[in-house]
Amino acid sequence: MDKVESMYVDYFHDRLEEIGEKWVKRLQLLVDEKEATDTAVLQVPELKKEIQAFCSDFVRQMIFLESNSRDVQEWAGRIVEIFEYHTFSLQQMVASLTYLRQILWDVMVEFSVQENELIVASRLAEWGSYMNKSFDLLLHKVTVYTNQLKEEKIEAQQTKITELSVPVILVSKGVGILPLIGTIDTYRAALIQRKGIERSAELELSYLVIDLSGVPIMDTMVANEIFQLIKMLELSGIESVLTGIRPEIAQTAVQLGINFDQIRTYAHLHRALKAII
Repeated sequence: MDKVESMYVDYFHDRLEEIGEKWVKRLQLLVDEKEATDTAVLQVPELKKEIQAFCSDFVRQMIFLESNSRDVQEWAGRIVEIFEYHTFSLQQMVASLTYLRQILWDVMVEFSVQENELIVASRLAEWGSYMNKSFDLLLHKVTVYTNQLKEEKIEAQQTKITELSVPVILVSKGVGILPLIGTIDTYRAALIQRKGIERSAELELSYLVIDLSGVPIMDTMVANEIFQLIKMLELSGIESVLTGIRPEIAQTAVQLGINFDQIRTYAHLHRALKAII
């Protein structure tokens, strides 16, 4: 960093408070123009400090040093964490960072006017080029990371919902019910097998009643997964009882060659419970 660049960094640091104030006012303007909700500015004091720290490091590390992809990725990850914590939408992020770029450029121009004898036009253009390239890449990475976070949240929610669709309910000491409802695909069938054996062991069951009355259709693959669960439970000392088997499901099992001779079956759940408890 040469003398002029050091002078600029000092000049910039003296205006961090001003930059934070301008940026916060822009957030409020976004709210007033109804381009953003007001939830993002609920923690303004903390947010202003965070953006000031970001700007300080940004000037040192991304304007006066050679920017590279790794640097930008680190900055993008940090700024996304800040925005996510303060419930910014992607639209708010882009608008806020775009205005922040304009604030930094204005500070550059003010400094160049003040020190016009030391700064030639090419130097100012060089600073602007570094900043614009860094911000363009930063905005791109922010968009990518924000979308990744959304996808991860959706996937986590979907996983939670799916796991909740495999409940093992304890109805009496040593007796549990696994009521299955809705269509069972390959993923859910594997989950039923895994969660069924795990929960049965956790609850120390002697019997697990698998109720299929809410399953409209079952292909050969799913029927085989259920059968494998029954075999694993048997090896664990847990007896399986099937209830509510529809005719079409029974037909699938027969076609697959699954032998239910050693498995107790009942037409209705209450009959199974009456026989066990």
